[in-house]
Amino acid sequence: MKYVQKLNEEQKEVKITLTHVFSHALAWGLYKVRRDIGRMPMGFFRHNKQIGLTVLCDVEGGSDLVPITLFDIHKGSIIDFARQCNERVGKAKNKQDEGHNKSTASANFLPSCVLQPILNFLSYVSVYFDVTIPGVVKKGSAGHYVLTNVGSLGMQQAVAPICPPLRPMGLICLGKSRKQPLVVDGEIKI
Repeated sequence: MKYVQKLNEEQKEVKITLTHVFSHALAWGLYKVRRDIGRMPMGFFRHNKQIGLTVLCDVEGGSDLVPITLFDIHKGSIIDFARQCNERVGKAKNKQDEGHNKSTASANFLPSCVLQPILNFLSYVSVYFDVTIPGVVKKGSAGHYVLTNVGSLGMQQAVAPICPPLRPMGLICLGKSRKQPLVVDGEIKI
């Protein structure tokens, strides 16, 4: 938290949050194991040259989660990443993210018990055959890891939502930070 505060004091153009710091660190971690980053089209591992990270952003207090996917964020500074992420989140929260609006339009008239199996099947086909399915899944659009910040909803812990259309390699859930007592050199400190 002190690092986030320091970053925001050093510059005023972009608001940096703990999610930005954690996402940027995660991107660097993925870069360090880049030889293992890829997908399994047609049952064979295919190495990806770009490393993608998807951050799920809550819209309207968690009524919807909008995926914000950025690639190779480890190459830029944390300020560049925060700027890109904040722009995309702003569009999503104002319902100006056309890609998300198009892909979720069918959810307005189809019940989830019908939509979910269809979406799971189409996303599987997209990843397995490495193709774009218009209006549903764009080839290479999903990040390799998905980060969900439940701290913005006031939760300290949660199980990350499984998001089959993204077909991620992993899911990470970031909770609300809080101060707690710890024993440091025989003394209790916050």
